[in-house]
Amino acid sequence: MPSPSSIHEQLTDILVRVVDCRADAVVPSAALAELGTDSLTIVEVGEELGRRFGVRLSDAAIDSVVTVQDAIDAVVAQSAADRPTRTTTALASPPPPPARPAGASRARKTSYVATFVFFGLVIGGVLGLGGAALVSATGISKVDLPPIGGTPTPTATTPEPAEETTPAPASPTADPKPTINTSSEQVSPGERFLLSGAFPGSSDGEDLQVEVKDGGSGAAWDDFPIQTQVRDGGIFRTELYTSRTGERQFRVTNKATGESTPSITVTIG
Repeated sequence: MPSPSSIHEQLTDILVRVVDCRADAVVPSAALAELGTDSLTIVEVGEELGRRFGVRLSDAAIDSVVTVQDAIDAVVAQSAADRPTRTTTALASPPPPPARPAGASRARKTSYVATFVFFGLVIGGVLGLGGAALVSATGISKVDLPPIGGTPTPTATTPEPAEETTPAPASPTADPKPTINTSSEQVSPGERFLLSGAFPGSSDGEDLQVEVKDGGSGAAWDDFPIQTQVRDGGIFRTELYTSRTGERQFRVTNKATGESTPSITVTIG
């Protein structure tokens, strides 16, 4: 189970990245709202904190988090609840069946064999008398039967040629490309907005860098001071804000593969 100090350290790192607050301000008694979180970022902070410690914080647990200490206590409580309880139960072996006397078993087998032989002789005699009477009644004095064990002559057959089929060529399928969306295409300076999307085929935990470009097509992409990670099978979501006005292009790049999403334009002001 993680210690409160390790949870506090990771929570400080997450808050600095997400809301750009000072690390020394993240003390146990500090209110998360005063550090810069809102209803959207508190969900992102809770999910990222749970991912780092291998637990899943419920919506109710995240909604009840008010201070830094509340977030630490929520992770400790969920880690304790997720620990499996192992109980070993001893199973008693069933008693062996009682042994039967060897003499009784041999006597029973002998009785079965004698009964079988007796009924076999009776049935054989009845069938023999009945067959003789049938032959006598029909006047058949000789019956020619085919020899036992004869092998029938096989009839030669010509196999039909199998039709040759040409497999249909498989239609190529394009690999899915990264996607990006924004919660708003126009915001006021300093107003927060979301970037979300997906990197199909990427592994959870891969680092993603938000990039920004100002100006025309010849301008270069610069790193925006926000990083996030791939999670839940390839998706990402992060919140950012900027006070610089004008049209700004944003994209997200996977640092492990170098693959980038298409660019999306957000007008500031």
